[in-house]
Amino acid sequence: MMMNELKMTEIKPLSWTELEMLVNDLKKENTNKGLTDVETKILKCIFDDKTYRDLAEEIRTEEQSIKNAASSLFKILSAQTDEKIGNSNLITALARYRGNSQTFDHNNKPQSQQSDRVLELVIEVGIDDLTPEKIDKINNLIQKIARDETIKPIMKPKGSIRLFLEGSEDGLQRLADLHQSGELQALLNELKSDDIPEIIVKKGKFTTDAKVIEKAELIKAIREGTIDKKTLQQVDLSGADLSEADLSGAILSEADLRKADLSGADLRKANLRGAYLSEADLRKAILSEADLSGAKLSEAILRGAILSGANLSEANLSEADLSGAILRGANLSWANLSWANLSWANLSGADVKKAIFIDATGITPEQKQDLIRRGAIFGDTSNDRSKVLV
Repeated sequence: MMMNELKMTEIKPLSWTELEMLVNDLKKENTNKGLTDVETKILKCIFDDKTYRDLAEEIRTEEQSIKNAASSLFKILSAQTDEKIGNSNLITALARYRGNSQTFDHNNKPQSQQSDRVLELVIEVGIDDLTPEKIDKINNLIQKIARDETIKPIMKPKGSIRLFLEGSEDGLQRLADLHQSGELQALLNELKSDDIPEIIVKKGKFTTDAKVIEKAELIKAIREGTIDKKTLQQVDLSGADLSEADLSGAILSEADLRKADLSGADLRKANLRGAYLSEADLRKAILSEADLSGAKLSEAILRGAILSGANLSEANLSEADLSGAILRGANLSWANLSWANLSWANLSGADVKKAIFIDATGITPEQKQDLIRRGAIFGDTSNDRSKVLV
């Protein structure tokens, strides 16, 4: 079960994983050394509300030696938190410290303290239907473990999850260190939800690939609005995370946006003529009056997208998910919508002359007849004009 981040006004309890990671970091800051095995067992003993005597019997050592080790650890924690800490107040004091300390609040860091490095994290998950929502869940776990809400994918190509992450230097370095020690995989699996099977971390290191770094800088510049949107024609943005980005009026003609996340993006009046958008996520994107003529949108996700007045002439929308999309007044002439999902899509006033709807789903018989009257092609006997009711 995932925990919400602590807020200064609301102190929430620490999970065992959070407690262990927090104390380990505090000790490292003070001594340059992490928790010993005995210290970890002492923490777990306190977390589980057991006595030192219970622990002494469990690990077959003297109770006094455990008390001494605990006392030394408490002194370090007291010095780091400026609060007297003992076994009775350990968890509440550290929860309060985490809630109030800026050590774990990377959102308030100046921009200069954000990392310019890109961490490549390759994860395998034993699941076929790895939806964007499940990838987001995994990224939330990564943020939690890094203790940095600014951690997010710059690129997230599909397949095995190959994430290129940006964020604070501390957060990214922590993830790299945890992978190096072998702890990252265990933490991800401990915190994940039931709908995500075991996570296997295959790679976790900072990339030195100049092309990847250059692409990451371009994506960040687009998200931050520091680039001229009129100069993006033919750029490689495949797999880019541009969700909710402001790309209104952008010139992206013939750009490579395959598998890009453009969910919720503002693409009003954008020039996407001939762009490559196959398998792109355009859920709830605003594409009104955009030029998508000749664009490649096969298998794209356009659920709930607004395409009013858009030019989709000769676009390839085969197998695209257009359920709930608003295509009112759009130009779909000569477009290929074979096998597309058009459930609840609004096609009123759309130009569908010579548009191909072979095996498209979600269309009622009445809608089909209306589309045929307007020049759509369904590739069966229904296009025999002699059989269309007047």
